Amino acid sequence: MVGPIAERLASSKQMTIDEAKEKMKMTGKRAKELEEDITAKQENYQQFDQLMSVIFGWKQQDDGSRKLVSKHPSGKIMFPDKSEDTREIEPGMAYLCLVYEPEFNKEGEKARETFAKIICEESVPKIYILNNRVVTYAFRDKNDKMNRGAIFGNTFEERIVNIIKKYEKEGLPSAKIIYRRNQC
Repeated sequence: MVGPIAERLASSKQMTIDEAKEKMKMTGKRAKELEEDITAKQENYQQFDQLMSVIFGWKQQDDGSRKLVSKHPSGKIMFPDKSEDTREIEPGMAYLCLVYEPEFNKEGEKARETFAKIICEESVPKIYILNNRVVTYAFRDKNDKMNRGAIFGNTFEERIVNIIKKYEKEGLPSAKIIYRRNQC
């Protein structure tokens, strides 16, 4: 089942490795692993030299199809690299990416496009609504520990209120709600 197409040219923001670790609230071993992963990918894909937080959105094409795109800070259109599985990219979600900004295109003209290789999804607290209306959750706490579980209550509405209260108590500023029934 596919939901309505949201026409949205999303954005991107350039950052350093330290800013990426801070944004993703990573410390210790996980921060070191992220830094090693970024460095290894930069060595393997040397032309992808810009580290960015990228949000992709759907852009309706003239032929009726749609493409995942974002906007590079330079004003160029950004596409996921051809090696990326676009079925795994969720529009509206922030991804940590390495970006290639060519100066010229294949015809030798000034390039109007950039390309992104995804490193990972930025950490976002999530609420999952299962097909049977069970409410589950996943988030990282202040100690960088992953918390997963189910919320209990007599009604669906009570479960939703309980997870909202739990996230508020944890000090989380926002959460993403995922309806499993509506996922492709």
